[in-house]
Amino acid sequence: MSELQIGLLLLGAAVIALVYGFNLYQEWRFRKKTRASFARAHPDVLLEVPKNNVRDGVRADRLEPVLAGASPELDDEPDRAAPLPRVDAEPAPPPREPVTLELPPDEDEVPPDDFSDADRQALVASLLDPSLDFIAEVVFAEPHELAALPRFNVAKRVQLIGRTERGLWKPAEAVPGTRYKQLNIALQQVDRGGAVTEQELDSFCQQVARFADAHDAAVNLPHRQQKIVAARELDRFCADVDVLIGINVVPAAPLEGGRLARFAEAAGFTLEPDGAFHYLSDSGNTLYSLVSADQTPLTPASLAGGRFAALTLLFDVPRVAGGVEVFDRAVEVARRMAVEFDARLVDDNRRELSDAGLARIREQLVHIYGSMDDRGIAPGSVAALRLFA
Repeated sequence: MSELQIGLLLLGAAVIALVYGFNLYQEWRFRKKTRASFARAHPDVLLEVPKNNVRDGVRADRLEPVLAGASPELDDEPDRAAPLPRVDAEPAPPPREPVTLELPPDEDEVPPDDFSDADRQALVASLLDPSLDFIAEVVFAEPHELAALPRFNVAKRVQLIGRTERGLWKPAEAVPGTRYKQLNIALQQVDRGGAVTEQELDSFCQQVARFADAHDAAVNLPHRQQKIVAARELDRFCADVDVLIGINVVPAAPLEGGRLARFAEAAGFTLEPDGAFHYLSDSGNTLYSLVSADQTPLTPASLAGGRFAALTLLFDVPRVAGGVEVFDRAVEVARRMAVEFDARLVDDNRRELSDAGLARIREQLVHIYGSMDDRGIAPGSVAALRLFA
């Protein structure tokens, strides 16, 4: 082997080593920047939640969130922090309400300026969020009509939007006559089951690739490792603010179901199929709910002939728009129930809930909601409803 060949081999090895080292450096910089974005300067006792009470990013089942250290009455509570009530008055309008998008199934039947409206197009595009979703772009060689929407065997939520041959975006549908130039397929990276794992993401990408190969399409994917790191950081933040507050209402004597139903109806609750009374916002989202403390479903039949030893008002903190004000209304409802039914307000260990304890919980809610606003995830917003589902 000549000196020139040896020199070229050494030069090639040096270039490869430099490229590899540069990639490692870039990944280190990204990790450092991401950690700095979410780092806390000091420990926050209000958010010191036992690890077994929040999602750990691995388990698929939902773990009930808990507010630890809320007040002297609540320090030992295992599952929830404190109870809450609710009032007749209409809640203040939430800062951001989830939007229900209803688009006609066949674009040919839509007036030309309907789908092309800039606001409408922006609304369709907002269904997918790069900060929450891993978005795969599938670009067809020719405009393509879908016989059926692709199905993906993944645990996380998947959404699809398509760009038609007219260049307009719409929720993807398998409708005769509608041909797509591109599909964007989004896998939600974080929910109450935790962050997406590398194995889950790899499986999703493989399934997208198979779909693209079957339809003569090209696939563009985000950088997987960066998205995994960002998802884990987001999940840690969500675990810190994922709190469920419960206020137990214990009457002196078991409460007759008919009387409970009349009170709930007068207070503005709606009995839902899940076996609970819900107080709903104008957009139909639950602000707080009322359930039987022993998990007996509240149904017309059980209310007609049943008696209830205790009830629980539930407040799912990150999913409620208008946060602290709505909590105040919930507490007021609990107090009204205590007067109406000659009941005590207690925690899960049957310890009395004092005004001071409830006030401390309110202070913690102010802190939690401030953290969510700083992170750009407004309580009760579309992003919050997706992340805490």
